[in-house]
Amino acid sequence: MQRIRLRKASWEYDSSVTLGPPGGFGTVFLGLGEDGEEVAVKKLHISCASAGNRELAISEELEGKTLSHVIPFYDSGIDAESMEYFVVMAKAEGSLQQLIDNGPMCENDAVKILTAIALALHEAKEIVHRDLKPGNVLYHENKWKLADFGIARFVENSTSLNTLKDCLSPLYAAPEQWRLERATKATD
Repeated sequence: MQRIRLRKASWEYDSSVTLGPPGGFGTVFLGLGEDGEEVAVKKLHISCASAGNRELAISEELEGKTLSHVIPFYDSGIDAESMEYFVVMAKAEGSLQQLIDNGPMCENDAVKILTAIALALHEAKEIVHRDLKPGNVLYHENKWKLADFGIARFVENSTSLNTLKDCLSPLYAAPEQWRLERATKATD
């Protein structure tokens, strides 16, 4: 286990146990809080410093908020010892991608999941997610919740110098993202 110290607490994570496949901005590892609770620790790629700062700002915005359909964020920041970026979130029981990989679901279940996603987008109305896909919808505490705000931005940021086109999830990106146009809440 490796120990990190962020703004709010110390955390440990096991760099040999990943939770899902690595993403464009980082890898999520199994971690532990000071109380022994299992958490998800996302270690951001150091080459993504500007995106890392954006993800940290969004994490800080969401930390401590009681949101029913957004995965809880506990802490974020730069570890003083390693100088690497981290985001600590609740550990989910699984993802929508895993559910889809197991085969078709009934219409009623699909509607419930889509409703949960819509509620999450409404709860986080100050943020444009920009990377909605099954791997970013997680099952936590008997609810489907939105996660991974790695390429998100705040709604009030009317323009983005870095469109992050190279970070899109090709199968799920909206046409305006491919055209390098500004993503809005309607994009999500």
